[in-house]
Amino acid sequence: MGLIRTIALVVLTISFIVFIALFGRLPAFRRTPIAFLHQLLWRHIPNGFIAVDERLTGRRISRSLARTGNYLMNEKHPLVLIFFLGLQVIGEAMFVPAAWDRLATSQKIVIPCLIAGPMVFLYLSATTSSNVTPENHAECIRAYPYDFALFHPGYFCSTCRFAKPARSKHCPICKACVQKQDHHCIWINNCVGRNNYLWFNLLIVATAVLLAYGARLGYVLLDARLQERLVPAALTRGSATAKRWSTALTWGEYWQCWAWAISVEWRIGSIMMLTILSFPLATAFLVYHVYLVWAGMTTNESAKWSDWKEDILDDLVYRARIAELRETYPKLPDDVEPRDEDIKSPWPRGARAKWWLVRMVDGRQPTLRKNRENGKGVGERGAEDEGNEVPDERWTKVHSLREVDNVYDLGFWSNLKDSILNRD
Repeated sequence: MGLIRTIALVVLTISFIVFIALFGRLPAFRRTPIAFLHQLLWRHIPNGFIAVDERLTGRRISRSLARTGNYLMNEKHPLVLIFFLGLQVIGEAMFVPAAWDRLATSQKIVIPCLIAGPMVFLYLSATTSSNVTPENHAECIRAYPYDFALFHPGYFCSTCRFAKPARSKHCPICKACVQKQDHHCIWINNCVGRNNYLWFNLLIVATAVLLAYGARLGYVLLDARLQERLVPAALTRGSATAKRWSTALTWGEYWQCWAWAISVEWRIGSIMMLTILSFPLATAFLVYHVYLVWAGMTTNESAKWSDWKEDILDDLVYRARIAELRETYPKLPDDVEPRDEDIKSPWPRGARAKWWLVRMVDGRQPTLRKNRENGKGVGERGAEDEGNEVPDERWTKVHSLREVDNVYDLGFWSNLKDSILNRD
């Protein structure tokens, strides 16, 4: 019982900390205990440690740890990928040989396939680039339309020195703009973007399936060991029904039997515990990315929409019809803002932005410069004093995020098709 408790507590603690670290900043957990724990983990505890270290060593330890943490989290290196791959290989090397002689032929065929799946998709996720380069920039610009909310034409990356395609983001770790950037994943040492989003999700699915199968197989093998040990076949020979080893046991006795099985079959038992307790984390990743596909968003866009929601609640956001604004803001050149007919074919031509969103720092309606001859607005807000400006009636206040369209949400199946097919 003590062994099971120790393994369970260690793995659960590690899984929970990883969950908090990875998911704590998501908009869905804002103003929840998960967000508080994320702040506690990444801000309050480090700040407390720094304060103590300041008094004891003049911050020598904290500076050293900060350099190490900065390298691990903000530099492109394969250490976490190697750890991830090594954890899988070591676990399989412990489990499979110990169980092989007791496996059925069908299981001996299935297991190599399940083991190969995560490795293949990990390789594809890690080696497939979604970077925007001078060679593919024109193609990237035509991949998605601008929505004039999260992404506007005419913005240039100060590092890469070219116009930023819609749904792209510059990754300081990869040191490149990434097409349809979802997030930078330290587990694959690569950005998850337009070209490897499919492989990344298949990696999550394959990992979750492998964990579930390993947990189930470990349970079956240890259950058979307990049945053989506690209820020998000779005792039930001739019986109409086979007696189960757990029949009439109390919960304490039941867990003591499992502790014995895990200690005897420690290679199978420890990996079974690891898979059981790691499966919820892999499932959480999978559920979250299924949600993103359903909502027509990336992780990066989810955070941006959360910021818009907060600004709308603060009465800072206005919108205007793009067709009415074209008199003031004409279309940019085709290499910066592509024509509708030039958007890549898998993207439907009817899915285009109709509204232009702006956030006003002071919450006031956007204004136009007043024409001194006739008093009518003639252009966008200028540097003149307030007396020479008039409210621009084309802009109306947004009161709810429901009033804003996400042009990248075409419905679950179309979003899924886009994730699979709309690649270089």
